[in-house]
Amino acid sequence: MSPIDSDAVVRIRSSLSPSAAFNLPGDPGYSNKRWALNAERNAAAVACPATPEDVVQVLAFAQGIAPYDSQKRLHIAVKGGGHTPSGASSSDGGLVIDLQPNMHSVRVDPNAKLAYVGGGCLWEEVDEATAPHGLASVAGVVGHTGVGGLTLGGGFGWLCSQHGLVIDNLVQATVVTSSGEILTASESVNPDLFWALRGGGGNFGVVTEFVLKLHDQRPDLYASTLVFPPPSLEKFVQEINAWIQDREATENIHLAFACGPNGMPVIILEMIFNGDTEIGMKKFERFVGLGPVVNESGTIPYIKLNHMKDAHGMHGTCRSLQGSFVPCIPDGIPFLFVNDAYGAWLKCITENPSASQSAVVIELYQPGKWSSVSPNATAFVHRKPVYNLAYVMTWSDPSFTERATKITLALHQDIVRSRHAHFPANSVGEGGYTNYMDEESRVATKDFANRRFGDNFARLVEIKRQYDPSNVFGRWFAVPREA
Repeated sequence: MSPIDSDAVVRIRSSLSPSAAFNLPGDPGYSNKRWALNAERNAAAVACPATPEDVVQVLAFAQGIAPYDSQKRLHIAVKGGGHTPSGASSSDGGLVIDLQPNMHSVRVDPNAKLAYVGGGCLWEEVDEATAPHGLASVAGVVGHTGVGGLTLGGGFGWLCSQHGLVIDNLVQATVVTSSGEILTASESVNPDLFWALRGGGGNFGVVTEFVLKLHDQRPDLYASTLVFPPPSLEKFVQEINAWIQDREATENIHLAFACGPNGMPVIILEMIFNGDTEIGMKKFERFVGLGPVVNESGTIPYIKLNHMKDAHGMHGTCRSLQGSFVPCIPDGIPFLFVNDAYGAWLKCITENPSASQSAVVIELYQPGKWSSVSPNATAFVHRKPVYNLAYVMTWSDPSFTERATKITLALHQDIVRSRHAHFPANSVGEGGYTNYMDEESRVATKDFANRRFGDNFARLVEIKRQYDPSNVFGRWFAVPREA
């Protein structure tokens, strides 16, 4: 029996704006599709608002508030890009507020260097709107990632070494709270809410618009992808550490362990230089000299930068995601740690062939810009100089799904143990980049939240009590209402 009251449906459909929709299973606009197949759930209803006022009506419906008091309270999930493998943007039998269909406009003010971005936008839509003006925002590294989730969790990307995290470039947000208020949040208006949104996740309301600071951006840059056989690992870890000593903020590298098209393990370097191709070639020639088996290098339009990883992150398969921090220390990354991480990944995919397309990625962004921000300036507490390490588990065999969480977290623990063994004590705290801790987010305990938010946890609890006392928004990195 459906938990949806038919009379309440009639009322809400008549209350929404003309472009909005309220979809039930079987309606043409109903969809449960997500980036990861294992994140898909069958909601009782999918609302696609077009305005903040529509969101107010949908929240009232889901809570059984007049004029929808004939409707029983429903579980709520909010969807932007739908990239959370844990299913935080889905609901099994509840109501999904899907912002993507109707709230994905981008308006650019080139004089003020600001972008007004709808809560349902994907990063590729932001890039397409800003690039013609010679401007760019810090953005995610996959074009079809949603702006909302990545921003609320912090926001690393190829440009963060130059300009800081996405949250460090967030100027303002429009938020609809569970009580039906439409609020502006900025440094001067509702500053407590603005503080919480910058790293505190979707715990406080539905963000229908983000105002992002833009930066001058050249139309093209140098990009290079090199693939090496595993025996090269020690040589290019040495070169990476030498590169770290004299790199600039315009240079960034991702180091990845993955399997090539023939199923054999390889080491991948993805490198970008936000400048002239000739200079970029010289900066990265030290790696070309190590003899890669694949070398795809050259000038690319900026508009393609955040699509470099799209082919490896397409929709239509099962995934889990977990991550940790790697300390940024003067001597670079110990080879023994990198070798352990590679060995743990290889052991994982060898023992679990269903997950052979899984990868481990270390993001070597220069931390100076974003780590100079005080840990209590925003809810994002992790401001020590670190690199991100992500485990992206990928599989297509449905029978592997029930084992995926255990195996992903076991890989995580193996690599964390090696980190403790090969880095100085207290060089980095527990946890990792919030958006990469997705698998662990399934466990919404106070201990988990405290480790994710550190010394900012108590303040987040107070703000949660103020703006969402009934815990309507408790799906993703939930902040308990009591410390």
